Amino acid sequence: MRLKVLLTGKDKYYHEPDAEMLKGKGFLVYRCDETVVSDMIEEVHPDVLIINPTDEQQPATTLYHRLLKSIKYAKLPLIYTLSEDDVYLVNGERTRRNRSSYIVDNIVDGIKAALSGGYRGRNNMKLKVAS
Repeated sequence: MRLKVLLTGKDKYYHEPDAEMLKGKGFLVYRCDETVVSDMIEEVHPDVLIINPTDEQQPATTLYHRLLKSIKYAKLPLIYTLSEDDVYLVNGERTRRNRSSYIVDNIVDGIKAALSGGYRGRNNMKLKVAS
């Protein structure tokens, strides 16, 4: 069974390179504008939602926070692009026990982190923020 990934942002054609790369890795990729993301989530039932804002726009940030706070979408892992092709903020399934976020450097590791309970790095150690 292929994993379903929903890419959203201001312009659905902006995601073309990410969509092609994920399709090449075997993911089933859907794209939509951020204005219809709730309808697409209901229709597609994606395994992961990737929010890819363009130019630090306010609506994408508002969408991200609205989805984080929503009980209805608590089981949907979210990935928010902080810097294109460089830094991703990953929120897995949000439950009482798991409210942690991770920062990863590529989208495939972000999907793995979002779908696993606790993200472990390449050396199989649980990653923590340095204090």
